[in-house]
Amino acid sequence: MFQNLIIANELTLDKFLKELKFDLYLTKPQINHMKSIVKSMFISGYTGKINDVSKVLSPKHRTSITRFLSNSSWNENLTFNSLKNKSIDLIWSRSKQTGKPIYVIIDDTISEKTKPSSKAVNPIEKCFFHNSHLKKKTVYGHQIVLALLSCDGLVLPYAIEIYDKNNMSKIAIASNIIKSLPKPINKGYVLCDSWYSCKEIFDKSTESGYTYIGAIRTNRVIYPKGHERLGAKLNRYARSLDKKVFDLVTVKGKQYYIYNYVGKLNDMKKVSIILSYPKDSFHEDGCLKAFISLNTSLSSLDTLNQYIDRWIIEPFFRDCKRNLGLNGYQVRSQKSIIRYLIIMLISYTYSKLCSGVAFNFNTGFKKMQNNLRKSQVISIYNAAIKGEPINKIFDTLKIA
Repeated sequence: MFQNLIIANELTLDKFLKELKFDLYLTKPQINHMKSIVKSMFISGYTGKINDVSKVLSPKHRTSITRFLSNSSWNENLTFNSLKNKSIDLIWSRSKQTGKPIYVIIDDTISEKTKPSSKAVNPIEKCFFHNSHLKKKTVYGHQIVLALLSCDGLVLPYAIEIYDKNNMSKIAIASNIIKSLPKPINKGYVLCDSWYSCKEIFDKSTESGYTYIGAIRTNRVIYPKGHERLGAKLNRYARSLDKKVFDLVTVKGKQYYIYNYVGKLNDMKKVSIILSYPKDSFHEDGCLKAFISLNTSLSSLDTLNQYIDRWIIEPFFRDCKRNLGLNGYQVRSQKSIIRYLIIMLISYTYSKLCSGVAFNFNTGFKKMQNNLRKSQVISIYNAAIKGEPINKIFDTLKIA
């Protein structure tokens, strides 16, 4: 049943949008606008600008597409919930069929924008200065919190939200995402980086039926034997341990010395924390990494292998920035930005499902690019057979 749902040859964009029941939420002209934007994202050189849509695929003027994103009367929450339900159905079906666990991966990224001048009349809304770990400096733009669902190689987007420091913290956003999920059929894990490793996320994961596994900052305080009263920071405690109490393990072809602490963390009575050094960098400054699991029965190696699945969110951000305009979009109002991001996730999901059983974004993306090129050649061929004047064909292709 699962594979029949996503046979690549059958899943046209029209059918995909119909499966999402968008015809219940959007008028035919609105659906056509959405289809134009989705298809444009598969054209080489797409940057996220509305001009990229109007110049290539849409018969409408740029301002008409802009109005669709900013002012048109459609409920983006209903359309997004439909996409989220689709992701849940596919991931939960996958877990039921394979018996594999469900992973909820939450992280954030920055869509950098040009800082507007003080005289700018309509600056992009919800932009702030954020610390970029990638560039190691403060940058201006949107910080976007996103959640992916993963099971047995199938990875689909589930939630996306612009972080507004004046409205809601990233921790609160992540908590709401976890709270909104149904319980996993088999095992379920919430995977995050060290920013989200806090009691609120721990508790929300447990309440929702998931085990939390994440990175944790090495300045967090634990209470091992001999430090029961005042505690000890992870980095200092790790330096006090002799190499012989560490185990040498291999994870993804690389060797690490690891030590498993099971005990108290501030606000948590019992957790499992793994201290890890690369084999050739034992006790070297800046080389210690720490990981936490609320399931103390998991072995250290199992915890690390589960955490590795968190990294699938990095290729997602890369693909969206490189191909779907996540860095380049220039719509300005909050509503239009949110709508654009939702359409971006629709394009990403469609590309994944079009790739067939591989569930590979690049495979689906290239297939869609080829299909669009074929459609254009076919339309030119048919126009020529009908004897349409060459100038009319140029007008249709917007190269007059």
